[in-house]
Amino acid sequence: MSEREQLLRVRELANEIIRLRLQDSAEFSELELKNNVELLARSVIDLVNIQLLEDADSSTSLKATVCKMKMAYNQMEKVKKNEPLYS
Repeated sequence: MSEREQLLRVRELANEIIRLRLQDSAEFSELELKNNVELLARSVIDLVNIQLLEDADSSTSLKATVCKMKMAYNQMEKVKKNEPLYS
């Protein structure tokens, strides 16, 4: 996947996370929110480091950012489907 495609995927996932959060029926536990905030904050740090050219391997960092965004999205999607994340 090209850098542009990965960046577009990050944007798409961010929009989906916003959509999930805005649904009236969505209820998230404090732990789930803490985990998602951490993943999203780490994604922002990665993107800033890439933009500032402070990352030695921006390609790998961008792939990792997409993975973090997918993890946050999947956690929120799971809650939407009323599936417990933690037992």
